[in-house]
Order: sequence, then C-alpha cells, then structure tokens
Amino acid sequence: MRKFIANKYQTMSSPMGESKVINKSSFPTINLGIGDLDITTDKIIIEKAYKDALNGHTHYTDPAGYLELREEICKYHKENFRNYNFSTDEVLVTSGACHGLYLLFKTILNPSDEIILLSPFFAVYSDAIKLSDGIPIVVETKFENKFQLIKEDIEKKITDKTKAIVLNSPCNPTGVCYNLESLKIIKELAVKYDLLVIADDVYDFYSFENSFTPIYTLPNMKERTISVCSFSKDFAMTGWRIGYIIGQKDILECMNLINQSIVYSPVAISQRAALYALKEFKRIKETQVPIFRERVMYAYERIKKIPFLDCIKPQGGIYLFINIEKTKMTSIEFTNFLIENYGIVTIPGDGFGTSGFIRIACTVNIEKLKEAFDRIEKLKF
Repeated sequence: MRKFIANKYQTMSSPMGESKVINKSSFPTINLGIGDLDITTDKIIIEKAYKDALNGHTHYTDPAGYLELREEICKYHKENFRNYNFSTDEVLVTSGACHGLYLLFKTILNPSDEIILLSPFFAVYSDAIKLSDGIPIVVETKFENKFQLIKEDIEKKITDKTKAIVLNSPCNPTGVCYNLESLKIIKELAVKYDLLVIADDVYDFYSFENSFTPIYTLPNMKERTISVCSFSKDFAMTGWRIGYIIGQKDILECMNLINQSIVYSPVAISQRAALYALKEFKRIKETQVPIFRERVMYAYERIKKIPFLDCIKPQGGIYLFINIEKTKMTSIEFTNFLIENYGIVTIPGDGFGTSGFIRIACTVNIEKLKEAFDRIEKLKF
C-alpha cells in the first residue's frame, strides 16, 4: 500500500530523530528523551473541567475558542507582562502549540518562501515549514557564544524570499534565554527587512535567572510578532492538547478559516481546563517550576564533572543540550550507544539542526537522573 503515499512523504521520518535501537543491557531503561512532564495535571483543574463536562461543555465551541478563555488569556498577559496588551479577536485557541504553528505556516507561506530558524531549534519547525511548501533556512548559533545571536550571521541569510524568523526562548533544546541584545537584533532585522517574528513562548514559566521578556512587548513589535503559547509545559497538560496564538487579527482570521477544515474548534473540555489553569497559575508556577529548575541544575553540575561532556548553564526550560564532541562519536552513534549498552534514552542533536550534541529532558526525578549520570560517568573515551 506504500505506493499510495504521496511522493513527498515517502522518505519522511520522525522530526525528533528518536533511536530505534533497543536496550540490550542489564540496566533498566531511563527515558531522558521525550519532553513529557512526569507530573499529573493539577487536581483542581481536572475536577473543574470534569464538572464542566458534566454540565454540558461537550459540544463544538466558537472556532476561535471560548470567549471566556480568550478573555482570561488577555488578562493573564496584561497583568503579568509589561506592555502585553491585546484584544480577544487577537487570540486564536488551538489544539496545542504545534497545531498553531502548522496553521500559521500554512497561512503565511507561498511556495518557496523562506523561514529563518536559529539552530539549535525545536525539531518540528523544519518539517512544518516544508509541509507548508516553505523552505527552512538554518542559521547556526554557536556553543562558544552560549548560543546567543550574532546579527551578521542572521542578516546574511535574509533574501527577498524571507518571510519570518522563528524565535524560541527559553529555548528547546539548549535552555538558553535570549538576552535583550539578542532580542534587539531580531527586532532590528525584522523592521529593516519587513519580516514577521514567530515567537515560540511555550516555556515562559521556566525562565530561571531573569523574568521572561516576550519580544511581542518590545516597542513596535506587536504589529509584526506572532506569539505561540501552550498549556502543555507550564501546567503539565501535554495530553490535553491545548494552546493559543496571539497576533494580528487578519492573520488569525485566515488561520481560523484553514482550521475549520481540519479540527474546526479546539476540544471543549480542554479549553475549560485551560481556563482554570490560568486562574490557578500563580500557585502552580510556584510549586512546579522549582522542581524542574532543581533537576536541570543537578544535571548541569553532573555534566560539568564528566570530562568528555560539556554544556552551557541552562537559563530556563527543562532540557540540556550536551556537547559530546570529545567522545569522537556522532550524535546518532552516541545516542544509540547509550540506549543499547546503558539503557539511557536521549535524542541526537541532528534533529535540532546541530550535530555533535545530544538533548536530555529532565522529566524524571533526581533519583533517576543520578542513576543515569552514575552510569555515564563510568565511560571512558
């Protein structure tokens, strides 16, 4: 039946590049691969959403999302970030951030239009752009520069086909929070070349050193920024598949029209859960974020003590992007080596646009992280 699959999908593989090698060791598997939080959605959120389902919230909703939820989204951003003001018709609720990104790329891309990706980048971006007939243009950020941005490196990749730049901060996979200088570089280039900025703000809770600064809030950036947001990581709601997009009304209207031929409207009960999540965000953030900060900092300290590994100190997020060049293995070879011989699942850096690295997700407890690094530190290269 493979002959019926469209040509462009014949060689398609998982964007994350997960290894198909199995654990042949005597060690129990420790999965540091997928970024699915190991905690359950807050009980209050579940109970209130369940009650709403019993009370009739089981039908189609406004395709843009419940007005009540969009009002709460506006309130959350206005009250917690400086200069983050927008109206309910500048919000589109989606079935997760990836769904929102796909709708956005389908909306803005003509065939052969280009989108600039800052490598290392979230692996899904590249495939979503290609599926929308666009071309991802990769700009490599440098480990020795702590993955912050260099204006000249980006500017030389801009052409008359460039439509947008994708910015992800805190960054998956590096844990970098782009500093104000890097944000200003993106702003200057976007204004100079009349580009959109697609801001993937999925990890906004997880900014450890400084408060999170959305590029949307910089002067003159509201008109050219599309913010992509999610409840998955902030509220441990990965399975609810709910997110939202903030942007100019005409772009969101087009996205909404496209979506009406895909899923029509976001899941009603997930929207209700999202509403209650925002109402509880202070309590949840105060209890949840320290758990993952402790884990990534523990992992960082362990990595810095292993001679053949290196990484930058994470400033946010739930991941570490580990430099493995001293092993003399490729990312894929090292990933396969760890799972086959030591039962440790990681993801090779190639899927994030950067070779010579692996990504680990700190979505297991400290005890399991300790066991994983105890195994790794015994290796010799």
